[in-house]
This record gives sequence, C-alpha cells and structure tokens, in this order.
Amino acid sequence: MRLFACALCCAAFAAGTLAQPAPDIPRFSAGKAGAALPTEWKHVPLASFKNNTDYTLVVDDGAVVVRATAHNAASFLAARADFDPHQFPMLSWRWKVAQGIPAANTAEQSKEDAPVRLMVAFAGEMSKLSFKERAAATAAQSISGQALPYATLMYVWGGKVAIDSITTSSRSSRIRMLAVAADDQGIGRWHSYTRNLVEDFKRAFGEEPGKVTSIEVMTDTDNTGADAQAYYGDITVGPAKP
Repeated sequence: MRLFACALCCAAFAAGTLAQPAPDIPRFSAGKAGAALPTEWKHVPLASFKNNTDYTLVVDDGAVVVRATAHNAASFLAARADFDPHQFPMLSWRWKVAQGIPAANTAEQSKEDAPVRLMVAFAGEMSKLSFKERAAATAAQSISGQALPYATLMYVWGGKVAIDSITTSSRSSRIRMLAVAADDQGIGRWHSYTRNLVEDFKRAFGEEPGKVTSIEVMTDTDNTGADAQAYYGDITVGPAKP
C-alpha cells in the first residue's frame, strides 16, 4: 500500500498536480494602527513633481486596513509577487470609498483619476510590443524611475463608465482598466470582490497572461485636482475552485 501511495505521489508530481502553497500577499491586517506599513509594501511616487497620496494603517470595520488620502496627489503601494496566474487565478480583496471623485472620467485622459485601484503587473516578452509601446515604457521610466511591466490589469472604481467595462489607458495600450464599481454607487460601504485573473487578462488583452510580478494599490486625484479618501483591506490569491 505504501509503495502504491508513493507511486501515486510521484505520478502527481510528474503531472504537476501536487498542491502548491498559495502566494502570500502581505496582509495589512497583520500590522498595527498608526505603525509603519508592512515592509513588503513599498511606497512608489509617480513623479517628483506630483504630490504623494498618504497611506496609513488604521482600524475600520474591526480590522487593521490601509486608509488612503489624496489631495491633488498620485502615488501607490506595491508588493512584489512571483506566481503563475494559471495556478492561482482567483484574486480576492475588499475596499471602501469614503470620498469619491465626482469629476473623474476613466475614458478621458485629463480626468482619469480613481478613488481606488487594485493593479496587477504581468511579465511578458517585451520584444513583442510595438515601437510606440516600448517608447511609452521608456518615457514612463524616465519620469518615475519605474520600469513599466509588460502589461498591467487595473481593477478600478470607474468614473463615467459602465461596470464590468474595460478601458484602455490613453497613456499606454499595455494598461487596461476594468471597472468593478463606478461613480457614487456604494460609496461609504465595504465591498468584497473575487476575480479570475486569467479570464480577465484574456478578455482585456486577448492573450494568455505571463507571471504576476507585483500587486499594487493606488488612490489618485492628480488629474482632477480633487480630494479622495478610501480604505483597502487584505488581498489574497488562490487556486480556482474545483
């Protein structure tokens, strides 16, 4: 019986079916209100000439979460990741918008702000990109000091767009924004989401996704010059349900 079990185990390993531990996205709830953010989360300014969004650990709804406050500001928090979304496609999170951005318009460059964003960066073959796309990536790196990934899928609280719509960023065709909420519907309440990364990526970009390289959150008001406040809870990644 033991030999039979070992044989099954070896077969499963060879077939790649043994369960792998789910990627560990650093949890905000593991921190302490008023203390520094978990070290795995790095604050990343968008540009030296832009104001930074303030990200602070606070208690809300009985848990430690991140409060984001933006006054004509834009910067984000990023945590490194390294996993295959085909193995772990299910992305779950929750957020709450306390103060929205009435003037925001996801489809208009001059008003493209969002009170909350959850951004997922993917690796890929950069040589496949057009000259224009590679030039945009170079320009972004010269401004922010951060290299653009092959592709970024943003889950956003949209403005003036339909829920579940996908908008291509006017700044780069390699950034697609999927609106899971919009405008003033649901402001002031916590909302929980679970999305299939593979399905959403294929719908947005028309191809299979590469590895996930980072998870990011951002509250930004630099285009409208407005004020916004929002809260982010823990983010988790897991396998598809049988």
